Amino acid sequence: MRRSAVVFAGAVLLAACAPRARPLRPTTAAELLDALAARRGAVTSLRSRARLRSGLSGVWIREALLVRRPDAVRVDVLSPFGLALAVGVRGDLLWAYPAAKGTRYEGPATPANMVRVLGTPVAVADVVDVLLGVPPARDAIGPPLLAATREGEYRLVLPLADGTQTIWFAGDTLLVRRAEETRRGGLVLRVAFDDYRDGFPHALDLSAEGRPSAHLAYDGVEANVALDAALFAPPPAPRVLPLDAIPAAESS
Repeated sequence: MRRSAVVFAGAVLLAACAPRARPLRPTTAAELLDALAARRGAVTSLRSRARLRSGLSGVWIREALLVRRPDAVRVDVLSPFGLALAVGVRGDLLWAYPAAKGTRYEGPATPANMVRVLGTPVAVADVVDVLLGVPPARDAIGPPLLAATREGEYRLVLPLADGTQTIWFAGDTLLVRRAEETRRGGLVLRVAFDDYRDGFPHALDLSAEGRPSAHLAYDGVEANVALDAALFAPPPAPRVLPLDAIPAAESS
């Protein structure tokens, strides 16, 4: 009996000390999707300094980012000596410019080419969405499924034509925590959002099937700034080559 009492008392103590999930704020699938659509409309451009860590090296790379809806992105990779590499998308054109080479590489902004310079097989609109703090927009082919999890989150599943998109929301704030997308039964994209300030996530984790994960930390965010289209244009270069001519060391 004494041993049973000790075990029971220990179980009660552990239960009392265990962290409790915060109460869930009542919501519906339609409300969560409407809030996501509103956020996409509320943040249309971004200028920021950031730090990127990719793969297992643990090395942080300094970057300057420009993003503008619906289809413009520029990433300047910075070194202690200045610009090391510039990568940009404007409409259906994708370009990369290693500053020391005097050569610009360019081609169509297809998911296959996005892998070559950004490491992830995603459409331009998806990159814009993620960098502006929301999961990629998707058109569901059926009713979304909403459920509460044991971790105090909401899980929203959108059925797609050839897979699903699953989005997890914090149960108390209803902010997006992470999203996953599967196609034909396999995971093709995972993104997580953290360090929210004034409703905008300042930390992003991005991974795709068979690719190293990447962590992006914004050091400062200027949202809804006026960005001229010329900022996303490819820089002049004495030589212009197709994207498949990029050396492996520069495209990794």
